[in-house]
Amino acid sequence: MSVYRLAYVSRPAPLLTAVDIADIMKVAERRNAELGITGLLVHDFGRFVQLLEGPLESIETLMRAIILDRRHSDIRIFLQQTAERRSLDRWVVWSDYAASRLSDAELHLHEDIVQAALESLADLDRDRRPPSPGN
Repeated sequence: MSVYRLAYVSRPAPLLTAVDIADIMKVAERRNAELGITGLLVHDFGRFVQLLEGPLESIETLMRAIILDRRHSDIRIFLQQTAERRSLDRWVVWSDYAASRLSDAELHLHEDIVQAALESLADLDRDRRPPSPGN
């Protein structure tokens, strides 16, 4: 059975606090377990990057809630795909405020997801730039 993957990057609200992050973690752990979603949420350097894996219907349900969440803005989806198996067997958080203890595999995936997000954003920015004069 295949799994659906979606990853996005967004900007945290300017006044986001450690209490907000703790609330996100608490609600997300419960909701993601109920929906059968695993993945990784990264909060660092003024951005969120999240990888979600699970049934397509569950990812769609969760993304509707995420889009309405005012604790962040400027959501940019940079990965949508199906895979044969999950990258992670749980949902984990890495935050400036509440750094969890990640396994070596989870740390590696953290780096891969952040790098992919940055590369995708650079591509988006290049695509959005107006052509230079004379081109």
